[in-house]
Amino acid sequence: MPKATLQQRLVDALIASGRGAVIESRSRKYITLKRPDGKFFYVGKAGALRFGKTVSDSMAAPDDFKQRLLAEAGQGS
Repeated sequence: MPKATLQQRLVDALIASGRGAVIESRSRKYITLKRPDGKFFYVGKAGALRFGKTVSDSMAAPDDFKQRLLAEAGQGS
């Protein structure tokens, strides 16, 4: 079975950790997850992780956050 993409592993890790829930998005570039605080995570096709109120106002998540998130979910890098 093929390995899950980085995008899918990040989405799965965010859901498993309770940090977000996938919602319907108008963006074709990002999978959108709503955070408990009302803001959003945006996960790009190549594994880019952004957070903020809108895609255009979002900022990139640090690489160490992505690595910790994947490690917490037991998925490595």
